[in-house]
Parts: sequence; C-alpha cells; structure tokens
Amino acid sequence: MRTLLLGTDLVYNSNNDLVPVEINTNLGMDSYNLIEDDTEIFSLSNLETFISQNNFSKVTYIGALQYFSDLLHGLCDTLNIEYKYHRIATGYSIPDIPDYATHLIIRSAYDYSAIVDYLYCQNKVNFMNLIKQQSFGSEFAYMDENNQIINNITTIPNYGNHPNFILKSILPQYDKEIYPKLFKVINQSELDTIIQNNVDENYFLMTFHLNLNNLYYDHMKIIRSLNLLFPPDLENITIGQYTRIPNKSIDEISVFDPVTFELSNSDRIKYLSKDEPLGPKLLDTDRVEMADSSFKTAIQLQVNDVVKTIDIPNPNHIDTNRLVYSYEIDYETFVSGTTYSQNIITGKAKIDKIVDYVKITFLDDTFWEDTKNSSYLILRNNIVYFRFLDLDDPYGIRIGDQIILIDTASQGLNFVLREIKSVEITRQIFSGWAISVQEEHLFLTQSNDTVSYVAVEHNAFCVSSVDLCRTDSCSKGTVCCYYPPLGGWGCWSWSYCPGCSSTTTNITVTPEP
Repeated sequence: MRTLLLGTDLVYNSNNDLVPVEINTNLGMDSYNLIEDDTEIFSLSNLETFISQNNFSKVTYIGALQYFSDLLHGLCDTLNIEYKYHRIATGYSIPDIPDYATHLIIRSAYDYSAIVDYLYCQNKVNFMNLIKQQSFGSEFAYMDENNQIINNITTIPNYGNHPNFILKSILPQYDKEIYPKLFKVINQSELDTIIQNNVDENYFLMTFHLNLNNLYYDHMKIIRSLNLLFPPDLENITIGQYTRIPNKSIDEISVFDPVTFELSNSDRIKYLSKDEPLGPKLLDTDRVEMADSSFKTAIQLQVNDVVKTIDIPNPNHIDTNRLVYSYEIDYETFVSGTTYSQNIITGKAKIDKIVDYVKITFLDDTFWEDTKNSSYLILRNNIVYFRFLDLDDPYGIRIGDQIILIDTASQGLNFVLREIKSVEITRQIFSGWAISVQEEHLFLTQSNDTVSYVAVEHNAFCVSSVDLCRTDSCSKGTVCCYYPPLGGWGCWSWSYCPGCSSTTTNITVTPEP
C-alpha cells in the first residue's frame, strides 16, 4: 500500500480557528525555534494500530525525516516486521519499490509524477482553490491562465498596526530576500492598489491570518501537522505536530510604506518563520568593554564602535574558523602569549529565539548561563580547547572541565579557572542581540557594574551591517558574512565562509551572571 506523509502548515485566524495556508510533501524537520522537543513531536500509536490491523509484514519509508525513521524502525522491530529506509533529499528521484498488499510504503519525499505533489504542493494557488469553499479556506486574489485577475477577497481584516495581507510565490522557488511580502490596507482602494501592482503569473495575494490573543510569549505560532494519507479515500492518520515561532516577538511599532502599504523588511521577521541559525548572544543589559576601557550596554552599542578584544597565541596554525578545536597549547603558553587588542563592531541585530539554555554550576557553587550551541574556551588536561556547552555532544564540555574566565577589574590580563560541577538545561525564549566584529570575533562583556569576569566564547554565526547584507535575507544553507575572496559582505555558502571571515578566529566573550 502506497501512502503519503503530508505536512500541512496552519495558523490561527482571528476566530482562533486553525486554518491551512499550504501543504508540503518534500518534508524536512525544521531545526530552529521549535516549541516542542523532538521527543514530543511524533506519536506512532495510531500508526501501530493501522499496521497491525492491515497485517503488514514490511514497512518502507522514503524521505528525509531521520528522527521519524528511527522511531518507525523501532516500531517495526517491536512488531517483528521488516523495515527499509530510503533517504531521499530534495532533487532526487523516487525509487521504484514493489507495491503489494502486505507492504506499507510511506513517502514524504517529493514525487514529480504524483497528483497531490505536482498540483497542490508545488502550486499554492491550486491548493487555495481546492479548499476555498471550505470553512477553513482563505480569501485570495491571483492571475489565471488567461492573464485575468481573479479576486476572491471580500473582507479586509483589522489587526491594528499589523499586516493583514500577504503576497506569496505560487511556486516553491522564489527570492527569499524579498518574498513573502506583507501589507496593511484599510479600505478597498488600497487593496485594489496592492493587487494591481503585485499580483501576476508568479505571485498571489491572500489574507494574512493573525490572532493576537493566541501567541507564544508574544511570538506568532505556525503549526506543522504531519498526517499519513492512505487509499482509497485519502483517509489520514495523525503522525505528529510541532510549532514554530518567528525570530522576533510581535510589537506595535511595525513600519509600513505610505504609498505601497508594504511592511518594512526589518519587520518581516516578526511574522514569518525561518530556519535561521543566527542566535542572540547579549542581553540588553550586558555591558561591552570598549577599546578605551569604558563600557556600553548591548542596546547602546553601535556599528563602527571600537571594542576591546584579545589575541590568543596559535603557534601550530590551527584552523580557528571552526567552532570547536584544540589550540594544542598548554595553559602556561596561553596565559603568557595572550594579549589585549581592539576591534570594530560591524553588525548588530535583535533576535528572539527558543533556545536550549544551559546553567553551569562550578565547584564553588557560582554559576554561568548561556545557550547550548555556544562554544567556550576551556582547559582540559592542561590543554586549551573550544567546546560546546552540551554534555551529549562529543565535542562538548564535560564535568571536571575548567572554564577560562578573565577578570577585567585587574590590571593586565588576569585569567581565572572555574571547574564545572554540574550542567542543567532548560528550554526558553532568549531575547537579545547578535553582534559581529571586523577581525577577531571576540569582545568582552559584563552582566552588571559589580561583575568583572568574562568568558571567552566563539560566535556561532555573524551578523552583517544592515546596509551591506540583511540578516533576514540569506537562504537556508548560507550565512550573511564578510569574506573578501568572494567579494566582501554577502550570503555565502557556509563552506566558503565557515567563520564569517577567511582569517578571523570568531570569538565572543560573554558575562558571568
């Protein structure tokens, strides 16, 4: 039996009803800003009943959901039936697999020959037309095959100073630096203007659904429902569900163009989810040490400010663009060779994200907190390393490691070692600032006036100057960074730009609470 694992994206409308906005078969698991943990997303109890009732002796999964495959494999082992996994990523053809009564085939990869995939997943207008008569359908306007505008919009919702219409690409390949576009209109004349100026054979306009009374810590929620469709009537079994949020919380200060009614690009990230690795590193109140030894809070910090940094000796020419590595030097060489220097702030962006937040408790019962994907300078067996704040990662910290701190209240460079006693991880919204600097990605911060210690931390990603490369414009698999051999600032492949610059060490220093 051939079945289809379908992903449906839904949002809450003003009546607090979930309405679908698009469907997908080329499914991957979103990596960032998920409310749920991986263990909470999938539930295979109904699938287990379905397999047992239909006496399947073999299950084959075609797709790229690795965690789902692992769970499915475990279920098949429990039921004592054969399991086969064909990992298919974007752009690969579907294998020809024999179909027979006792063989359950589950596909989540895109199939060019399948009607659901070709007609409704690839073409969003076809899907909108399919559901427009249903209670969960949306109003929209598009251009038909005769180049005529078909306008089904009869209602202009009012969300205050928030967008009420969204312009989307009909097909999945589009310029993510520009689209989707968001608009706010208040009357029919303004609505007619954006339809006339924007709707064509490539883009359609639909109602933007928003419920300001159903937010997650002031973030809009986008639901992805995973359902298995099976013949003959395309009944479905719910396999899982997860919730994503945009990278910035919703506020009342969005800016719209008075002529085009379009939302400013910097405000789009409040309303659109994106698989964006860029994360916040500094809280509003964190104080950054400037080159003249004064301090600015993260809010006060500006592009082109000159900050204090340090240079770490690298006699063995280790590739310091990586996030985890060994300097292959002992502590004495590190202390004697490290010096102060200065740097220039090149970018700053406000980010609100769900993160795994780590609390490290030291032997003296003081503690430090930061995000799990952060990479810290540590001492292990008298060798200096950068390691993730993740006990489960093979390149992560371990109990007994010593975090290397700097006491900035002392004259010169005074390093302090704190041994890790325990690590606690919680999942929470972290609202703060992403900062980049020109050369060594390292700056010194304090959490308040009375704390003098800082920790040496690697920046996971950089953020560019808004004028040079918008932080919300780079597509998945690229990063906005500075790489002179390829022309300076831009959205470069991570393989070309592993550390935001070809020559930097990408280090950040964050405060002790």
